[in-house]
Amino acid sequence: MAKDSALLSELHKLIGQRMDAGQIAQPSQIVADIFESKPLAGPHADFYKAFAKKELVGVVTRMLKRVGMSDDPASPQMVFPGHTRLVKSYPVLRDGERSLVPIGLCTTHELSNHVSLLRKQAKGCENHAAELEEYLANKASRRENHAEMKQFEKTEAEPA
Repeated sequence: MAKDSALLSELHKLIGQRMDAGQIAQPSQIVADIFESKPLAGPHADFYKAFAKKELVGVVTRMLKRVGMSDDPASPQMVFPGHTRLVKSYPVLRDGERSLVPIGLCTTHELSNHVSLLRKQAKGCENHAAELEEYLANKASRRENHAEMKQFEKTEAEPA
């Protein structure tokens, strides 16, 4: 079996080919393509194929979930022409699978759901940042109080 990096590279390649062709990248179909190019043989092939299919579908699904979810500009091969963050395809739930669907094939409802998800994540990040700032302010205040207490204890302990 190929090393993990080689397998991931092959999966990225298959996903990229589908995106370049304007096709939906559906995990089960990508895994079927893998099995077609690397058929399993032998008396227990069906057993291993069933196990491998489940695992590979999970790997591809996780890969597809990350697309279009970052504030960073999209990688050049992913960017929708004329944009920096809009991507050619978005992760969408289709036929019970998280698939990567070209933006032109996404329904208005699917894209609206993605907008809502991004806004919810943005709000969560804002809330997280505010809590972290509050923590830092309290931490600095505690340090100041601690330093003042040490100084007070030192001056109280000195003989007059």
